[in-house]
Amino acid sequence: MTGSPAVPSAPLLDSRWEVVERVAASHVFRRSLRSRELLLFICERALQDRGADLREQHIGCGVFGRKPNYSPGEDNIVRVEMRQLRKRLEEYFASEGKDEPYVIVVPKGTYVPVFEPRVAAVPVNPAIEKAVPAPAPRSSSWVRFVQPTALVALAAACIWLWLIGHAPPPTSAAVTEAIPLRDSLWPLLFNGTQQTFVVCADSALVVAETVLGRAVSLDDYLSRAYLDDVAKRSPGGTSMLPNLGLWQFTDIADTRLVQRLSRLNGEYWNKVTVESARNAQLQEFKNGNIILLGSVRSTPWVHLFDPMLDFQMEYDTRSQTTLVRDRSPRTGEPPVYRSAKPGSSGVAYSVLALVPNLRRTGNVLIVGGTIAESTEATGEFITNAGTSSGFLGGLIRRGNGRLPYFEALLKVEIVEGVAKDPEVAVLRILPGVPEEISGQRPGL
Repeated sequence: MTGSPAVPSAPLLDSRWEVVERVAASHVFRRSLRSRELLLFICERALQDRGADLREQHIGCGVFGRKPNYSPGEDNIVRVEMRQLRKRLEEYFASEGKDEPYVIVVPKGTYVPVFEPRVAAVPVNPAIEKAVPAPAPRSSSWVRFVQPTALVALAAACIWLWLIGHAPPPTSAAVTEAIPLRDSLWPLLFNGTQQTFVVCADSALVVAETVLGRAVSLDDYLSRAYLDDVAKRSPGGTSMLPNLGLWQFTDIADTRLVQRLSRLNGEYWNKVTVESARNAQLQEFKNGNIILLGSVRSTPWVHLFDPMLDFQMEYDTRSQTTLVRDRSPRTGEPPVYRSAKPGSSGVAYSVLALVPNLRRTGNVLIVGGTIAESTEATGEFITNAGTSSGFLGGLIRRGNGRLPYFEALLKVEIVEGVAKDPEVAVLRILPGVPEEISGQRPGL
C-alpha cells in the first residue's frame, strides 16, 4: 500500500517532534496507518527545513508507493489523504491533544505543516460540564438513535467550541502565515463596531427529530414544545431523553469552521459570541451580524430568512434525507435537488447566502448543507481565499464594485465520506447591497 515507513533518519531534538510522536501514537491515528505515515513524513521534512520536498508528486512516491512518473492529475490519493489528515489532526487537538503545547495545522493549498503554539489554557465552562448528561445506568432501546461513541465526540466538540469562543486570538508568526487574506466579505461580518454571533448546529435537536420521526418547526423549537413529545417516547427507566433539553452538543464540522473563522478574523474576536442554536436569541437576529452554520434540521433559525431566499432546505422523512427546494426555478432548473444520505457517496448540496439581518442593521451569512460534509466543504470554500476570491470577485463585478446580497446553491460530490471542492450550481443576486460598515473597496 505504501512505500517505506516515514521514520526519521536521525533523531529530531525538537519539542515539536515530541508532539508529532504523541499524535502519531494516539487513538485517532491508530485507526489509519496512511494518515500516520503521511503525518510523520511531512512533519519530519518540515522540521528539518526540507519543506521544498513537500510537493504532491514527492509525497505520492515517498508515502504511498507511487512510481516517480505517476500523474497527480489522474491519481488524487495525496489530496484525498491530506483532507483526512487535516480532519484527524483537528479531532486529536480537540480531544486527546487539548493540552499539547503546539497545534499542528496543514493549511489548505500547501502540504507543509505549521506548528502553532497553543494559546493559554482556558478553564472549561462549568455550565457546559453540568449540561453533559451522566451515562445511563443500563442500556435502553434509544441507543439505536445515538451511539455512545457519538456522545463522546459531541461532548468533546462542545468543549472545543467553548474554548474557541473564549480563547484570545492567536498572534504567533507561524499562525499569521497560515491565515488567508481577509477579503471584501469578512469586514461586513466582523468589525470593530458591531457584535457578531456565530450560531452553530444544535445536534441534540437532530436526535430529537430522529426520535420523533419529523422535523421541528422554528415555533416549536423556540417554545421547547417538542421536548415534551420526546419525553413521552422515552423508554421506561431511561432518564436521558427527558433531559435532551439540557444537552449542549454541536457538530464537529461546525467547530472546525469556527476555528477557521477565528483564525481569519482574530483581530475582532473580542466582539464575537459563539453559541449553539439552542442558546441563540431572536434579538440577535435584529441587531447583530450573524453567521448561521448547519442545516435546517440542526439550525432552524434559518427559517427566519425564508422570505428572502429561493433555495430552502427541507427534511424528507420518507427518504430520511434533506433536500433543497427551489421556489422559483428558472428555465432548465429542477424544482428539487435531492441529496445523498449521510455517510454515503453521491452528490450533496449546500446553500451559501449573504442577506441583511431582520432590521437591516447588519448582515447574515448562511452556510448550510444537506449533510455535514457539504456544510464543512462550503465553509472551507468561503473561508479559503484561494477558492473564494474568484467567486466573490465575480459578485463584485456584477454589483458594480460592491459586494451584493446573494444566494448560491453549491453542489458537492462526496466519495467515501470525503467531500470534493464545491461547485456553484446556481447563483442569484438579491435586491440591495450590504451597508458599508467598514468600507467596501472595488475588487479584492
